[in-house]
Amino acid sequence: MLIAAVVMTTPAHGQRGRLAGRRAAAADGGPEIGGHAGYNFDNKKTLIGAQASFPITPRLEFYPSFDWYTGGSAREWGLNFDLKLRPPARVQFWYGGAGLNLFHTSTAASTTTSHLNLFAGFAGRPGQFRPYAEGRLTLGDGRGLQLVGGLSFPLR
Repeated sequence: MLIAAVVMTTPAHGQRGRLAGRRAAAADGGPEIGGHAGYNFDNKKTLIGAQASFPITPRLEFYPSFDWYTGGSAREWGLNFDLKLRPPARVQFWYGGAGLNLFHTSTAASTTTSHLNLFAGFAGRPGQFRPYAEGRLTLGDGRGLQLVGGLSFPLR
């Protein structure tokens, strides 16, 4: 009777694979939010910001973010509306993408301009939090190259 109880309660090999796959998908498949800090090399300012990540497919995510540039007499901030692409599972910690940047400057007069973003970065394994580092290039007469690092947290 003891042997029958052990055999009936132990998952079969195929069940373990499916359960592990579900756990991995649950750990890496949901939306995330977080904060970051960094430096913009073209306007020589530090920045703080926030980002979110909303999966569209297992490898494609909608990736909006906000950056507030510190220092100086002008108030500057940027909104980014990007798509993030993750490569196959073997190198899944790397990512890249592109999108739209809206950059706002407010001094005596306010201006908002739009630009193209290109970015690449790497993120840690999913868990209670995920550290990441990223380089972003804003093309046009925008704000050029910036590097940021931060933490993302799952929304569960």
